[in-house]
Amino acid sequence: MKAITEQIRRIGRLGRNAKLFLAMTAISALGSSIFRLFLNLFILARGNDEAFLGLFMSLVSLAALGLGLPMGVVADRLGRKRSLLLGSALSALGMLTVVLSPGDWPLMAGAVAWGGGNAVYMATGPAFMAENARAEERATLFSTRQGVMMLVGFAGGVLGGPLPALFGSVLGRPTESAAAYRGTLLASTAIMMLAVIPLSMLKERSEADVDPSDGLGFSLRSLLRKDVIRLLAPQLIISLGAGLLIPYLNVFFKQRFAISDSLLGVSFGVSQLGMGLATMFAPIFAERWGKVRTIVASELASLPFLLTLGFVPILPVAIGAFWIRATLMNMGGPLYTAFAMEQAKEEERGKLGALLGLIWSIGRGIGPGISGVIQQRFGFAPLFLATGGTYLTAAVLLSAFFGRGRQTVARSSLPAVPEGSSSCASD
Repeated sequence: MKAITEQIRRIGRLGRNAKLFLAMTAISALGSSIFRLFLNLFILARGNDEAFLGLFMSLVSLAALGLGLPMGVVADRLGRKRSLLLGSALSALGMLTVVLSPGDWPLMAGAVAWGGGNAVYMATGPAFMAENARAEERATLFSTRQGVMMLVGFAGGVLGGPLPALFGSVLGRPTESAAAYRGTLLASTAIMMLAVIPLSMLKERSEADVDPSDGLGFSLRSLLRKDVIRLLAPQLIISLGAGLLIPYLNVFFKQRFAISDSLLGVSFGVSQLGMGLATMFAPIFAERWGKVRTIVASELASLPFLLTLGFVPILPVAIGAFWIRATLMNMGGPLYTAFAMEQAKEEERGKLGALLGLIWSIGRGIGPGISGVIQQRFGFAPLFLATGGTYLTAAVLLSAFFGRGRQTVARSSLPAVPEGSSSCASD
């Protein structure tokens, strides 16, 4: 209870811009959680196969990958607020194109636009948060933002689960038809577009507001430095493993257990709830146990539950393992992102945010395409084993690179290297 009270106090001390950003995040996450829950099922219901679905999912991430650095440059020149508005417009255009497309090629074009919008958010969001919170508030803001996304995702899963049945009834189509899923996706897109309201209320910071001592400097050349590569390598490995499996867990549950859309929504909603709570209180765990110990321990602890999910053919057991795995595996991401933003000067944070997004998008861009082919030929079993292997490898690397015995060496060659790193949150 004391920890909860302290976290609430920390959130209450955040500034107006930070709170508006959290409100925008909450609205967007509500629609996004519904959209992502049924997107894969919609594409399959259209008559496309798993290989096409893998290609589509890869294209979204690869578009974000290819556009990441250009969008980072645009974000630094255009300003944070206008960049976020641009990202919202691109994302909405892409999602509407995907949902309303009569053919495959326009759908792929929508994937590119959607990926472009994601690239803007990856470049701008972390930079905006770093600039609108004091150094001691950043871990709280980053973790709270991720926690809000997950907690609202719980509501999205629970509320969104019955929507295909509702739209199917209204349209006179089967619950699991493309038309029913299309109506659900359009409704979720409309919800996401409401996030423009708090976004429009943000106040752009002027140059006079910038603390010249805030940030330690960042150069693209830093990517070639050994310690930066050590920081990014575990994240890349985790993103590859996540890309192989995580986007398809809704398909896995449908194919393995033939569960209803309502139960699927509740299951994913509770998973988001667990991730949200864990993410919001991650800074407290890190203060007590240290970042490396918290991140590595949680990643390793998630592995038995990942394998249980993949290989125990009992639905209640699989759902429970699904919840625990997601909670453990997603605790540390915001802590790493908050630290990373502190490595950049004000005018360079957009580029750094883009680079972090690029590293994540590489794995998430490669993984889904490979996964679609493997699903067609071998099913899901090899994917669970491969994902578990990548997570184990990343945890070992984190411990080796940033464990207690190596921190002095790392800090001597790269100012303020973190005690630990982690994956992005959605894995």
